[in-house]
Amino acid sequence: MRSGLRTVATAAALVLVMVAIYLARTVLVPFLLAGVIAYTLNPTVGWLERRRVRRSYGVLLVMAGLVLVAAGMLAMIVPEMLTQLRQFGDRLPGYVQAVQARIQPLEGYLEERYPEQMAALRARALEAGRSVLPAVAGWAAAGVKSAMGSVAGFVIWLLTVIVVPVFAYYLLVDHKDLALTLEGLVPAEMRPVLERRVQEVDRVLRAWLKGQLTVAAVLAVIYSIGLTLIGVPLGLLIGVVGGLANMVPYMGLVVGLIPAAILSLLDTGSWTSPLMVVGVFTLGQVLEGTVISPRVVGGGLGMPPAIVLLAVMVGGQLFGFTGLLLAVPATAVGLVLLKDMRRSYDEARLPSAAGPAGAASSLPRRPLRRRRPLE
Repeated sequence: MRSGLRTVATAAALVLVMVAIYLARTVLVPFLLAGVIAYTLNPTVGWLERRRVRRSYGVLLVMAGLVLVAAGMLAMIVPEMLTQLRQFGDRLPGYVQAVQARIQPLEGYLEERYPEQMAALRARALEAGRSVLPAVAGWAAAGVKSAMGSVAGFVIWLLTVIVVPVFAYYLLVDHKDLALTLEGLVPAEMRPVLERRVQEVDRVLRAWLKGQLTVAAVLAVIYSIGLTLIGVPLGLLIGVVGGLANMVPYMGLVVGLIPAAILSLLDTGSWTSPLMVVGVFTLGQVLEGTVISPRVVGGGLGMPPAIVLLAVMVGGQLFGFTGLLLAVPATAVGLVLLKDMRRSYDEARLPSAAGPAGAASSLPRRPLRRRRPLE
Protein backbone atom coordinates (compact mmCIF):
# COMPACT_ATOMS: atom_id res chain seq x y z
CA MET A 1 0.00 0.00 0.00
CA ARG A 2 2.81 2.34 0.93
CA SER A 3 4.64 1.68 -2.34
CA GLY A 4 1.44 2.43 -4.28
CA LEU A 5 1.02 5.78 -2.51
CA ARG A 6 4.65 6.56 -3.18
CA THR A 7 4.18 5.83 -6.88
CA VAL A 8 1.09 8.04 -7.06
CA ALA A 9 2.90 10.86 -5.24
CA THR A 10 5.89 10.58 -7.59
CA ALA A 11 3.65 10.67 -10.66
CA ALA A 12 1.74 13.69 -9.32
CA ALA A 13 5.03 15.49 -8.61
CA LEU A 14 6.26 14.81 -12.16
CA VAL A 15 3.01 16.14 -13.60
CA LEU A 16 3.27 19.31 -11.49
CA VAL A 17 6.89 19.81 -12.59
CA MET A 18 5.94 19.44 -16.26
CA VAL A 19 3.07 21.90 -15.88
CA ALA A 20 5.37 24.41 -14.14
CA ILE A 21 7.99 24.05 -16.89
CA TYR A 22 5.34 24.56 -19.56
CA LEU A 23 3.97 27.70 -17.90
CA ALA A 24 7.44 29.19 -17.32
CA ARG A 25 9.11 27.87 -20.50
CA THR A 26 9.95 31.34 -21.84
CA VAL A 27 11.37 32.67 -18.58
CA LEU A 28 13.45 29.53 -17.97
CA VAL A 29 15.46 29.72 -21.20
CA PRO A 30 18.34 31.99 -20.01
CA PHE A 31 18.65 30.12 -16.73
CA LEU A 32 18.71 26.75 -18.48
CA LEU A 33 21.36 28.05 -20.88
CA ALA A 34 23.38 29.18 -17.88
CA GLY A 35 22.94 25.74 -16.34
CA VAL A 36 24.18 24.03 -19.49
CA ILE A 37 27.24 26.31 -19.58
CA ALA A 38 27.97 25.72 -15.88
CA TYR A 39 27.57 21.95 -16.23
CA THR A 40 29.94 21.91 -19.23
CA LEU A 41 32.63 24.05 -17.59
CA ASN A 42 32.45 22.56 -14.09
CA PRO A 43 34.99 19.73 -14.71
CA THR A 44 37.62 22.23 -15.89
CA VAL A 45 36.94 24.50 -12.91
CA GLY A 46 37.19 21.51 -10.59
CA TRP A 47 40.53 20.54 -12.19
CA LEU A 48 41.89 24.03 -11.49
CA GLU A 49 40.54 23.93 -7.95
CA ARG A 50 42.40 20.66 -7.29
CA ARG A 51 45.54 22.53 -8.40
CA ARG A 52 44.91 24.99 -5.54
CA VAL A 53 43.41 27.72 -7.70
CA ARG A 54 40.68 29.56 -5.86
CA ARG A 55 37.31 28.54 -7.32
CA SER A 56 36.15 32.07 -8.18
CA TYR A 57 39.44 32.78 -9.95
CA GLY A 58 39.23 29.45 -11.75
CA VAL A 59 35.74 30.28 -13.00
CA LEU A 60 36.94 33.64 -14.32
CA LEU A 61 39.95 32.03 -16.00
CA VAL A 62 37.84 29.37 -17.70
CA MET A 63 35.23 31.87 -18.88
CA ALA A 64 37.87 34.28 -20.14
CA GLY A 65 39.64 31.46 -21.98
CA LEU A 66 36.34 30.38 -23.53
CA VAL A 67 35.64 33.92 -24.72
CA LEU A 68 39.15 34.26 -26.18
CA VAL A 69 38.89 30.94 -28.02
CA ALA A 70 35.47 31.85 -29.41
CA ALA A 71 36.70 35.29 -30.47
CA GLY A 72 39.76 33.79 -32.18
CA MET A 73 37.67 31.26 -34.06
CA LEU A 74 35.22 33.95 -35.17
CA ALA A 75 38.11 36.16 -36.30
CA MET A 76 39.35 33.34 -38.53
CA ILE A 77 35.97 32.18 -39.83
CA VAL A 78 33.87 35.35 -40.23
CA PRO A 79 35.94 37.07 -42.98
CA GLU A 80 35.89 33.96 -45.19
CA MET A 81 32.21 33.47 -44.45
CA LEU A 82 31.43 37.07 -45.47
CA THR A 83 33.38 36.57 -48.69
CA GLN A 84 31.37 33.46 -49.51
CA LEU A 85 28.13 35.30 -48.72
CA ARG A 86 29.06 38.10 -51.16
CA GLN A 87 29.92 35.56 -53.84
CA PHE A 88 26.62 33.79 -53.25
CA GLY A 89 24.75 37.10 -53.64
CA ASP A 90 26.51 37.77 -56.94
CA ARG A 91 25.67 34.29 -58.26
CA LEU A 92 22.07 34.19 -57.03
CA PRO A 93 20.51 35.55 -60.28
CA GLY A 94 22.35 32.86 -62.22
CA TYR A 95 20.97 30.20 -59.88
CA VAL A 96 17.44 31.49 -60.47
CA GLN A 97 17.95 31.35 -64.23
CA ALA A 98 19.34 27.82 -63.96
CA VAL A 99 16.27 26.68 -62.03
CA GLN A 100 13.98 28.30 -64.58
CA ALA A 101 15.90 26.67 -67.43
CA ARG A 102 15.41 23.26 -65.84
CA ILE A 103 11.73 23.82 -65.07
CA GLN A 104 10.65 25.26 -68.42
CA PRO A 105 11.10 22.04 -70.47
CA LEU A 106 9.13 20.09 -67.89
CA GLU A 107 6.45 22.78 -67.83
CA GLY A 108 6.20 22.74 -71.63
CA TYR A 109 5.93 18.95 -71.66
CA LEU A 110 3.17 18.98 -69.06
CA GLU A 111 1.37 21.80 -70.89
CA GLU A 112 1.38 19.81 -74.11
CA ARG A 113 0.45 16.50 -72.48
CA TYR A 114 -2.07 17.67 -69.88
CA PRO A 115 -3.44 21.09 -71.01
CA GLU A 116 -6.67 20.95 -68.99
CA GLN A 117 -4.96 19.91 -65.77
CA MET A 118 -2.32 22.63 -66.17
CA ALA A 119 -4.99 25.27 -66.76
CA ALA A 120 -6.81 24.12 -63.62
CA LEU A 121 -3.53 24.18 -61.71
CA ARG A 122 -2.84 27.79 -62.82
CA ALA A 123 -6.36 28.81 -61.77
CA ARG A 124 -5.84 27.27 -58.34
CA ALA A 125 -2.47 28.97 -58.02
CA LEU A 126 -4.02 32.37 -58.84
CA GLU A 127 -6.81 31.78 -56.35
CA ALA A 128 -4.31 30.75 -53.72
CA GLY A 129 -2.26 33.87 -54.46
CA ARG A 130 -5.32 36.08 -53.94
CA SER A 131 -6.09 34.35 -50.65
CA VAL A 132 -2.48 34.79 -49.53
CA LEU A 133 -2.60 38.59 -49.92
CA PRO A 134 -4.55 39.17 -46.67
CA ALA A 135 -2.10 36.94 -44.86
CA VAL A 136 0.84 38.87 -46.33
CA ALA A 137 -0.79 42.12 -45.20
CA GLY A 138 -1.16 40.66 -41.70
CA TRP A 139 2.47 39.62 -41.68
CA ALA A 140 3.50 43.11 -42.78
CA ALA A 141 1.44 44.69 -40.01
CA ALA A 142 2.98 42.30 -37.51
CA GLY A 143 6.42 43.22 -38.85
CA VAL A 144 5.73 46.92 -38.39
CA LYS A 145 4.47 46.29 -34.88
CA SER A 146 7.55 44.23 -34.12
CA ALA A 147 9.79 46.98 -35.51
CA MET A 148 8.05 49.53 -33.33
CA GLY A 149 8.67 47.31 -30.33
CA SER A 150 12.25 46.57 -31.33
CA VAL A 151 13.63 48.74 -28.52
CA ALA A 152 11.88 46.62 -25.90
CA GLY A 153 12.98 43.45 -27.71
CA PHE A 154 16.57 44.68 -27.81
CA VAL A 155 16.47 45.44 -24.09
CA ILE A 156 15.13 41.94 -23.33
CA TRP A 157 17.80 40.39 -25.56
CA LEU A 158 20.51 42.44 -23.84
CA LEU A 159 19.27 41.38 -20.42
CA THR A 160 19.33 37.75 -21.53
CA VAL A 161 22.89 38.10 -22.80
CA ILE A 162 23.90 39.57 -19.43
CA VAL A 163 21.93 37.13 -17.28
CA VAL A 164 23.27 33.93 -18.86
CA PRO A 165 27.02 34.38 -18.08
CA VAL A 166 26.34 36.02 -14.70
CA PHE A 167 24.05 33.22 -13.58
CA ALA A 168 26.49 30.61 -14.95
CA TYR A 169 29.27 32.26 -12.92
CA TYR A 170 27.31 32.05 -9.68
CA LEU A 171 26.28 28.46 -10.40
CA LEU A 172 29.94 27.53 -10.82
CA VAL A 173 31.19 29.47 -7.81
CA ASP A 174 28.43 28.25 -5.47
CA HIS A 175 28.44 24.70 -6.84
CA LYS A 176 29.27 23.02 -3.50
CA ASP A 177 26.87 25.18 -1.48
CA LEU A 178 24.05 24.42 -3.90
CA ALA A 179 24.82 20.71 -3.72
CA LEU A 180 24.77 20.78 0.10
CA THR A 181 21.50 22.73 0.09
CA LEU A 182 19.82 20.25 -2.24
CA GLU A 183 21.21 17.37 -0.19
CA GLY A 184 19.68 18.88 2.93
CA LEU A 185 16.24 18.77 1.31
CA VAL A 186 16.46 14.98 0.91
CA PRO A 187 15.67 12.68 3.87
CA ALA A 188 18.80 11.07 5.33
CA GLU A 189 17.69 7.50 4.60
CA MET A 190 17.19 8.31 0.91
CA ARG A 191 20.49 10.11 0.35
CA PRO A 192 22.72 7.10 -0.48
CA VAL A 193 20.26 5.79 -3.06
CA LEU A 194 19.67 9.22 -4.59
CA GLU A 195 23.40 9.94 -4.67
CA ARG A 196 24.02 6.77 -6.67
CA ARG A 197 21.26 7.71 -9.11
CA VAL A 198 22.62 11.23 -9.53
CA GLN A 199 26.13 9.90 -10.14
CA GLU A 200 24.81 7.49 -12.78
CA VAL A 201 22.84 10.27 -14.52
CA ASP A 202 25.93 12.49 -14.41
CA ARG A 203 28.03 9.70 -15.96
CA VAL A 204 25.55 9.18 -18.78
CA LEU A 205 25.24 12.92 -19.47
CA ARG A 206 28.99 13.52 -19.44
CA ALA A 207 29.66 10.58 -21.75
CA TRP A 208 27.04 11.88 -24.17
CA LEU A 209 28.13 15.53 -23.92
CA LYS A 210 31.82 14.76 -24.33
CA GLY A 211 31.19 12.60 -27.34
CA GLN A 212 28.73 14.94 -29.04
CA LEU A 213 30.80 18.10 -28.57
CA THR A 214 33.96 16.44 -29.88
CA VAL A 215 32.19 14.79 -32.80
CA ALA A 216 30.38 18.04 -33.71
CA ALA A 217 33.61 20.07 -33.66
CA VAL A 218 35.56 17.53 -35.75
CA LEU A 219 32.73 17.13 -38.26
CA ALA A 220 32.38 20.91 -38.57
CA VAL A 221 36.07 21.13 -39.49
CA ILE A 222 35.85 18.22 -41.95
CA TYR A 223 32.68 19.45 -43.64
CA SER A 224 33.71 23.11 -43.89
CA ILE A 225 37.18 22.33 -45.29
CA GLY A 226 35.88 19.67 -47.68
CA LEU A 227 33.00 21.76 -49.03
CA THR A 228 35.22 24.82 -49.43
CA LEU A 229 37.88 22.84 -51.30
CA ILE A 230 35.40 21.45 -53.83
CA GLY A 231 33.96 24.94 -54.35
CA VAL A 232 30.47 24.62 -52.87
CA PRO A 233 28.81 28.04 -52.45
CA LEU A 234 28.57 28.93 -48.75
CA GLY A 235 30.65 25.81 -48.07
CA LEU A 236 32.16 27.17 -44.87
CA LEU A 237 28.82 28.21 -43.40
CA ILE A 238 27.07 24.97 -44.41
CA GLY A 239 29.95 22.87 -43.07
CA VAL A 240 30.00 24.59 -39.67
CA VAL A 241 26.21 24.44 -39.32
CA GLY A 242 26.11 20.82 -40.49
CA GLY A 243 28.80 19.77 -38.04
CA LEU A 244 27.30 21.56 -35.04
CA ALA A 245 23.81 20.30 -35.94
CA ASN A 246 25.17 16.78 -35.46
CA MET A 247 24.55 17.37 -31.73
CA VAL A 248 21.01 16.30 -32.65
CA PRO A 249 21.33 12.83 -34.22
CA TYR A 250 21.09 12.80 -38.04
CA MET A 251 20.26 16.52 -38.15
CA GLY A 252 23.68 17.39 -39.55
CA LEU A 253 22.97 15.42 -42.72
CA VAL A 254 19.62 17.19 -43.17
CA VAL A 255 20.87 20.77 -42.76
CA GLY A 256 24.26 20.14 -44.36
CA LEU A 257 24.14 17.50 -47.10
CA ILE A 258 20.92 18.58 -48.81
CA PRO A 259 21.68 22.34 -49.14
CA ALA A 260 25.28 21.66 -50.16
CA ALA A 261 24.23 19.18 -52.87
CA ILE A 262 21.57 21.54 -54.27
CA LEU A 263 23.87 24.58 -54.34
CA SER A 264 26.70 22.62 -55.94
CA LEU A 265 24.35 21.36 -58.65
CA LEU A 266 23.07 24.88 -59.35
CA ASP A 267 26.59 26.29 -59.36
CA THR A 268 28.16 23.81 -61.78
CA GLY A 269 25.20 22.25 -63.56
CA SER A 270 26.94 18.88 -63.31
CA TRP A 271 26.14 15.87 -61.14
CA THR A 272 29.81 15.44 -60.32
CA SER A 273 29.76 18.17 -57.65
CA PRO A 274 26.80 16.73 -55.69
CA LEU A 275 28.53 13.35 -55.74
CA MET A 276 31.65 14.99 -54.31
CA VAL A 277 29.48 16.60 -51.61
CA VAL A 278 28.09 13.16 -50.77
CA GLY A 279 31.67 11.90 -50.60
CA VAL A 280 32.64 14.62 -48.09
CA PHE A 281 29.72 13.81 -45.79
CA THR A 282 30.31 10.08 -46.18
CA LEU A 283 33.94 10.54 -45.19
CA GLY A 284 32.86 12.49 -42.11
CA GLN A 285 30.35 9.83 -41.07
CA VAL A 286 32.84 7.00 -41.61
CA LEU A 287 35.50 8.75 -39.54
CA GLU A 288 32.93 9.50 -36.85
CA GLY A 289 31.82 5.89 -36.63
CA THR A 290 35.20 4.18 -36.87
CA VAL A 291 37.70 6.60 -35.32
CA ILE A 292 36.21 9.57 -33.46
CA SER A 293 33.40 8.02 -31.42
CA PRO A 294 35.30 4.84 -30.40
CA ARG A 295 38.26 6.90 -29.19
CA VAL A 296 36.23 9.64 -27.47
CA VAL A 297 33.25 7.79 -26.05
CA GLY A 298 34.96 4.41 -25.78
CA GLY A 299 33.03 1.91 -23.73
CA GLY A 300 31.19 4.54 -21.72
CA LEU A 301 27.43 4.33 -21.49
CA GLY A 302 25.88 6.69 -23.99
CA MET A 303 22.34 7.24 -25.16
CA PRO A 304 20.87 5.64 -28.29
CA PRO A 305 20.66 8.28 -31.06
CA ALA A 306 17.11 7.34 -32.00
CA ILE A 307 15.90 7.85 -28.41
CA VAL A 308 17.71 11.20 -28.17
CA LEU A 309 16.19 12.32 -31.48
CA LEU A 310 12.70 11.33 -30.34
CA ALA A 311 13.16 13.11 -27.01
CA VAL A 312 14.40 16.30 -28.68
CA MET A 313 11.47 16.33 -31.11
CA VAL A 314 8.88 15.71 -28.38
CA GLY A 315 10.49 18.21 -26.01
CA GLY A 316 10.68 20.90 -28.68
CA GLN A 317 7.07 20.31 -29.72
CA LEU A 318 5.72 20.46 -26.15
CA PHE A 319 7.94 23.06 -24.46
CA GLY A 320 9.72 24.94 -27.29
CA PHE A 321 13.37 25.84 -26.79
CA THR A 322 13.11 24.94 -23.10
CA GLY A 323 12.10 21.43 -24.12
CA LEU A 324 15.10 21.19 -26.44
CA LEU A 325 17.41 22.02 -23.53
CA LEU A 326 15.73 19.61 -21.13
CA ALA A 327 15.27 16.71 -23.56
CA VAL A 328 18.72 15.15 -23.16
CA PRO A 329 18.90 15.38 -19.31
CA ALA A 330 15.37 13.98 -19.09
CA THR A 331 16.39 11.12 -21.39
CA ALA A 332 19.42 10.36 -19.20
CA VAL A 333 17.24 10.30 -16.07
CA GLY A 334 14.71 8.06 -17.80
CA LEU A 335 17.38 5.59 -18.93
CA VAL A 336 18.83 5.38 -15.41
CA LEU A 337 15.38 4.85 -13.89
CA LEU A 338 14.56 2.14 -16.43
CA LYS A 339 17.86 0.45 -15.67
CA ASP A 340 17.06 0.53 -11.94
CA MET A 341 13.59 -0.89 -12.57
CA ARG A 342 15.11 -3.73 -14.58
CA ARG A 343 17.65 -4.42 -11.83
CA SER A 344 14.91 -4.42 -9.16
CA TYR A 345 12.81 -6.76 -11.27
CA ASP A 346 15.70 -9.18 -11.71
CA GLU A 347 16.49 -9.08 -7.99
CA ALA A 348 12.83 -9.71 -7.14
CA ARG A 349 12.80 -12.80 -9.35
CA LEU A 350 15.94 -14.34 -7.85
CA PRO A 351 14.47 -15.53 -4.49
CA SER A 352 11.48 -17.16 -6.20
CA ALA A 353 13.73 -18.77 -8.76
CA ALA A 354 16.05 -20.06 -6.02
CA GLY A 355 13.27 -21.47 -3.79
CA PRO A 356 13.05 -25.25 -3.71
CA ALA A 357 15.49 -25.45 -6.55
CA GLY A 358 17.92 -23.37 -4.52
CA ALA A 359 17.61 -25.79 -1.60
CA ALA A 360 18.15 -28.73 -3.87
CA SER A 361 21.12 -27.01 -5.45
CA SER A 362 22.94 -27.08 -2.11
CA LEU A 363 23.03 -30.89 -2.25
CA PRO A 364 26.13 -32.46 -3.73
CA ARG A 365 25.72 -33.24 -7.39
CA ARG A 366 26.93 -36.36 -9.12
CA PRO A 367 29.38 -35.56 -11.90
CA LEU A 368 27.86 -35.89 -15.33
CA ARG A 369 29.27 -38.64 -17.46
CA ARG A 370 30.71 -37.27 -20.66
CA ARG A 371 29.12 -38.72 -23.73
CA ARG A 372 31.18 -40.27 -26.45
CA PRO A 373 30.99 -38.38 -29.73
CA LEU A 374 28.90 -39.88 -32.46
CA GLU A 375 30.91 -41.70 -35.06
